[in-house]
Amino acid sequence: MRQIHAALALCVFTGAAMAQDLAPLTDLKACRLDSELVSLSFSYEGGSCEQTGDASADLRDNATATATVPIVSTAEVCTMQAVTVEHSGAVAVPADVTALDVQLVSPGGEVQATGNVDIAPNSPDCAPPVPRE
Repeated sequence: MRQIHAALALCVFTGAAMAQDLAPLTDLKACRLDSELVSLSFSYEGGSCEQTGDASADLRDNATATATVPIVSTAEVCTMQAVTVEHSGAVAVPADVTALDVQLVSPGGEVQATGNVDIAPNSPDCAPPVPRE
């Protein structure tokens, strides 16, 4: 009987630990467009009826800001099909910030994915994001 209780407890703790693992953001890139704007792009595995909204940043310390990107539903009823969702946008970040902690947030306010990226300096490869249609 003790083995059953131990196995049950192990399942509960393992499930709780697995629930805390967040998906990574892939192809995460950030580069400085000017002294106040940073271009931010990434992709993630999401639903076929979602897209990302406009990012906002909160200064965490002198060198790092937390960029929050909301997930926006594009339909009320949707299939559960997983697709690669891409984000490309600009976020206001002071000139002295050199890195971003990025978090993708569900419509319910839960963090779904995270990533960290250093902000690259402005270069010919650092282009402003393309507006969505």
